[in-house]
Amino acid sequence: FDGLLPANISTYVTTAANPTESSWGYYCPGMNPGPPKGYNTCLGDLYSITWMENVDSLDSAKKETLLEQYRIVKQLVSQNH
Repeated sequence: FDGLLPANISTYVTTAANPTESSWGYYCPGMNPGPPKGYNTCLGDLYSITWMENVDSLDSAKKETLLEQYRIVKQLVSQNH
């Protein structure tokens, strides 16, 4: 998002990559688990998949702020970088 959003808006943005580095593909052909038969593409990236799996794992009574989610996911993904 570097340089794409105006500085005067209130927006919370996270991304799997930075301006000089791509994200890590996940659920890609040849991986286990991989995408369904017939798909020749990755279905996500490590950061996004980790974020979604973290949210899915929460007890419905448990709440995490965006900052808490970010810190948890960053720690998990950083261990794989």
